[in-house]
Amino acid sequence: MLFSLWNSHFGARRGRGPVKAICILVVCTWCIYQLHRDSQLGLAEDDSLNQQWSWSSAWPQWLKSEDEHRQEPFVHEGEVQARVSGRVVVTGGGGNIGKALLRRLLAAQVPVTSIDVVFVESELEAIRQDIPESQSLLRVVRGDIRNQTALDSAFTPDVVGVINLAAVSRVMWCLENEPDCHDVNVRGVDLVLKAMERFGRSGTSGRSSGDPWLIQASSREVYGSARMFPVHESSPREAANVYGISKAKAEEVIERRVRRLRWSLRGSKLHAIALRLSNVYGGEFDHHERLVPGMMTRAIAHRPIQIVGGKQDLDFVHIDDAINAFVLAANRLEHKRASGSGGKLGKLAFRNPSKLEAYNVAAGESVPVTELLRRILSITQSASPVQTIPGDDRFPDNYIASTIKAARELGFHAQIGVEEGLHRLATAYMGQTMGYLERKIEDACANPPRFGVSDLLRLDGCNGSVVTYGPDHTGYLSSGDSQEGNFWWHFDDMNIEPQVWTFEVTDHSDEEVRVRLFQSGQHYEVRHDGQSNGEGETHFLARMDDATGHVRMETESGRQLVGAGEDDNGQLFRLTPYCCPNKQAPWPFMSEDPLASAMFDSRDTVRGDLSGSRRNTLCARLDTASTVAREKLDRQASLPKPIKLARVPLPTGSATEWRHRDLPACANDCDHPTVCLDTGSCMCVESACPVRSRFPFASLARLSTLSHPAKLAEKLDLLHPDVLRLSVGRSNWLANVVRPQAARYLARAPKFMPINLTRLPDDIQRLRDDDAERFDKLRTNGNGCFSADSTLERGVKNMSRPVTDDGLVFLPQYAWAEQDTFVPGYHSLPEWLDNALEHHLPPDFDLSRLVSPFTHDFGICPFWVRSVFEARRMASPNPAIERGTAWSVMGDLNVNCYRPDQDIVVPPRTCLQDSLREEFGDIAKVRPIRQRTNLATFKGSPWGQGATIRQRVTCPRPYAKLQHTRLEGGAAMKSYWNTYPSGKDYLATLNDTVFCPLPAGITGWSTRVIDVIYAGCIPVLIGDQTHHPFWDTLDWSRFSVQVGEDQLDRLEEILLGYSWTELHQLQTNMMLVRDAFLYPSEGDMGQHFRARGPLFFAMHGTALVQQTMFPT
Repeated sequence: MLFSLWNSHFGARRGRGPVKAICILVVCTWCIYQLHRDSQLGLAEDDSLNQQWSWSSAWPQWLKSEDEHRQEPFVHEGEVQARVSGRVVVTGGGGNIGKALLRRLLAAQVPVTSIDVVFVESELEAIRQDIPESQSLLRVVRGDIRNQTALDSAFTPDVVGVINLAAVSRVMWCLENEPDCHDVNVRGVDLVLKAMERFGRSGTSGRSSGDPWLIQASSREVYGSARMFPVHESSPREAANVYGISKAKAEEVIERRVRRLRWSLRGSKLHAIALRLSNVYGGEFDHHERLVPGMMTRAIAHRPIQIVGGKQDLDFVHIDDAINAFVLAANRLEHKRASGSGGKLGKLAFRNPSKLEAYNVAAGESVPVTELLRRILSITQSASPVQTIPGDDRFPDNYIASTIKAARELGFHAQIGVEEGLHRLATAYMGQTMGYLERKIEDACANPPRFGVSDLLRLDGCNGSVVTYGPDHTGYLSSGDSQEGNFWWHFDDMNIEPQVWTFEVTDHSDEEVRVRLFQSGQHYEVRHDGQSNGEGETHFLARMDDATGHVRMETESGRQLVGAGEDDNGQLFRLTPYCCPNKQAPWPFMSEDPLASAMFDSRDTVRGDLSGSRRNTLCARLDTASTVAREKLDRQASLPKPIKLARVPLPTGSATEWRHRDLPACANDCDHPTVCLDTGSCMCVESACPVRSRFPFASLARLSTLSHPAKLAEKLDLLHPDVLRLSVGRSNWLANVVRPQAARYLARAPKFMPINLTRLPDDIQRLRDDDAERFDKLRTNGNGCFSADSTLERGVKNMSRPVTDDGLVFLPQYAWAEQDTFVPGYHSLPEWLDNALEHHLPPDFDLSRLVSPFTHDFGICPFWVRSVFEARRMASPNPAIERGTAWSVMGDLNVNCYRPDQDIVVPPRTCLQDSLREEFGDIAKVRPIRQRTNLATFKGSPWGQGATIRQRVTCPRPYAKLQHTRLEGGAAMKSYWNTYPSGKDYLATLNDTVFCPLPAGITGWSTRVIDVIYAGCIPVLIGDQTHHPFWDTLDWSRFSVQVGEDQLDRLEEILLGYSWTELHQLQTNMMLVRDAFLYPSEGDMGQHFRARGPLFFAMHGTALVQQTMFPT
């Protein structure tokens, strides 16, 4: 054809003809070569079938590029080193893959600029410490790639390439906010390309080294639910979810740019590679919501592990292999950029044209998720239950990738098998735990407190208790006339709270102080024979034991305190302050409360101990936990190579058969990598610690709002009278307030499990039917309103159906009836169950499917006592519910009357429920948090296990002069303790107060919790000894704050550390789920089904328990 063109067009014009002919020949050759390149975009050689049609097979060797001459794969072994001659921009560098990639590039002395919305400063500092050269090589830009100013600032004249990791990188996150997913993943790529074009043209910004290349982090999700395996790069891109669609469209954006530049006459070009990542795992800083890190971290803490469907069979690639792929891709592109040429025709060189290449990054083999889980349970020696919820077709279940093309052209081959990868990850996580424990021990335990005379002097003016040894219990000094004086020692700590004394302390000598104890208008005195009240000695000389803080006291005349305990060196006392009005708390006395140690640090101690120390208990636990972690690390290190992990059986037992069931609850530490302080002899439980989400746009989940620009935040006027209602309307309860595992289940809007309301014995059933009011009426007098049991029963009755093999059975139980008459119920429950089993239930009925309500006192334990020690001695859960699930108000962890992960904590029924609906049923009547005038409030009697805590909470503290608080104007606000503002009642005060502390009383639960939440006051949880309503489902950290018992001396300082914006979000979240805490009004049980109320959460929480298997 070209010869004919020569003769017909140029034969008669011999002068310029040859030149034009050569030009046409070159142009035609170039066009055909570009068509060949186009045919390769997104395609892969299917060598496994040996049927790939390729232009290159028939193309002249002298026109092939240098890369196309290589036919045999050159596979790199070990860690691949980067060979890049300039700076690389890494978008999304603060993420899991990003930080690992930064380390690899910096270790190879490659300058890097990283741009991301969020960087964890401690992780950046770790990079700087491990790679000292990074101080000069690494630039960090905090910003969004959709912010042109931030993005442009990342590009400098020495930039040679871009690795785009910035993305909404999880399927679930994309499903929750599709517009934002598309905006980041698709438009964001286009913006990166435009920035590259602006800064990559030859001659601009001082550049002379050619156009920058691009590596796009794509995903196996672009293939969707593939029909043939292994999946090749040429397989159809039929994404099954919005995340996969966004990644496929991102590749299309790059393909369009490549085609445009190929035909452009401006000389610019783009070399790009899309790496279609399989399931990447192994990064110790990965999102804990992802499959493998989620399983691993929960296995380490022995917490329930959730799998969706359980049929997944996926290709998992270790992060180190994935980083190898990125580096190999960068090296390939850098070679192309540096060479600047492709094929040659004689001495005439062609520029290497623009091109997008796609490669699968995978292991090339799949692992069933159940097998993965069995290996994780093995390497962690975990006692985790396993919860299996229905599958989700938006998440493709099967995937195996072909890596033939990646091996041949990049030299990539996955080198780390799944067993080796899991071993590395478990070791990394346990290393994090070990490092944290070592630092914590150093900070908290290395320097024990020493006590001195100056510490005693600081007790002057404080209020607290006086404690001594007793024959069986610690004794507390109490007022009351006796033969020896106006006092007596109370050694029975069952039902009387420690009395409070005021300490008057003055200087006496270098080693002693003078102490007087004052209460109710008189001083404590010791009388001589014949002396009357008021004539005895009231001054005592006190000497301090500097190691223990124990005090030895006697009168100035040398008389001892009759009845007080003693050791070989005399009588011993401890002065424990609860409140030092309007002055700084006297440490270390404030922290060393032996009563608090006995109540809150143990689940089985039945007496106080004068030497009890919360610090010593914590340090002992830290030391034991460190030993446990070290043993696990040593075991992992001792495994022979290559790593072969055992496959332990998946659990099959019920909740009551769990081998951790009878263990006391572990302590939680929000700074601990897995939160739980596992000593090997305790049970890890869910905490109120904020979830450590690394996703910067989590607050916009399930909304249609774009995260950039932040229009919502810009328009938020916290002083607008309708701001709370507007914020609630823009927010989503599932994304904002529900724990991740529960959210995955509830996101598919599951139906209630079938449930049957079984019949009571005939005589009780007749009484129930004929005198319903006796069971149902809301109490408005006496001891409060505790008829939630009958309210739940009536809700169940409205949906009761015949017994099924997969359904629940509800056995009624009534804690309280009107006129102070207990209806037979609790103690009769075993008899009622026997009756149901005999007459109404199948003979093979599984008792783990039994549900019964316990809505008063200590829940499944049949008593009411004021002392936690007595409760521990008496604790004996109702045998009828031993295998079943209790819907119980009792969620205290320090008494064996609540079983985490088996029982569902439900709210009590408040007497004020109708008043709450009337006052605050319309959210517009709930005052927005920024417009409230009181800082904090609490009013309650000091009794039960919470007696001393309530005294600490209500202590006047100086905070008006605190500097650098985040709560603007908060230091000028007033707190109201045991009183209300002038002219306001209880509900009006709640509606005008920012924070409402919830200290325990007899137990940790109270109706005050419901009142506070419905009125929009931020709950302040004191300590971590109580699981509040629907703790298993609702993330309380999203609508409350938590303060430790040992932090109460600076309560206001902690509360003032929040910003109004943060508190507004907490209040908004609280409004999203406040219906969960309020039962239907009498005469309208239909409210059970019109709102997400207590029955809704109780039923779904029970369903999750039923879908959980426990290791026995």
